[in-house]
Amino acid sequence: MRERSFRSREDGAAMPLIIDGYNLLFAAGLVGSVDGEGSFEGERRALLDALLAVIDPKELTQTVVVFDSAKAPPGLPRVYNYHQITVRFASGYADADEMIEELIQEHHAPKRLTVVSSDHRVQRAARRRKAKAIDSDSWYRLMRQTRARRREAEAQKPPPSKQPSTPAIPESEVNQWVEFFGKIDIDALAPREETARVSPVAEPPSEPKATPGKKNSPGAKRSEKPAPNVFSDDYLKKIAEEFFGES
Repeated sequence: MRERSFRSREDGAAMPLIIDGYNLLFAAGLVGSVDGEGSFEGERRALLDALLAVIDPKELTQTVVVFDSAKAPPGLPRVYNYHQITVRFASGYADADEMIEELIQEHHAPKRLTVVSSDHRVQRAARRRKAKAIDSDSWYRLMRQTRARRREAEAQKPPPSKQPSTPAIPESEVNQWVEFFGKIDIDALAPREETARVSPVAEPPSEPKATPGKKNSPGAKRSEKPAPNVFSDDYLKKIAEEFFGES
């Protein structure tokens, strides 16, 4: 069977669904036979859970499931929501088919409506309003196939890359740091320029200048007096102790 689209071709908006509850319940094989004494409460819940599994989440808010009121549990509201699906019991109607016919007749956009029921009477009512009609078993099989393909496509997607997440710093801690650093004088933290201290070095004694007009005698001897020591004895002693281990 070629897959049919249950989504509006004009604007891509979710298309509303009206489902014949008990008709789909038997078509889906969730119950084998009608039990006159049973309440069908468990079967109804099983059906609604099955619908949650196959219907697009965007369609749920516009999905209406109609059950015959004869099998409605006592005390349950005639209309209620089951995880965004609207559930209605045909209270005051001959059966669910009559209520579905009225819902089709009153629908404001029947061309966008899909009616799920194998009942020919319901299908004729849908076609009169240009709504789509499909047998319950065909619709359910199609939706299960669509769900299986969606799961397969999701499984084939590459896993998202894991990036290390940076832990968020609490705002209170950030404010504490801002308050703390805001009280610090930044200029006071700047390094001060220090003037290099250079030990004065005595200049070596200059050679005696010749007296103009007078020649030095060849036998004249230069002074043999040693040059004064630049560093003190204590300083030289400390240097020797540090580098040569002498005391």
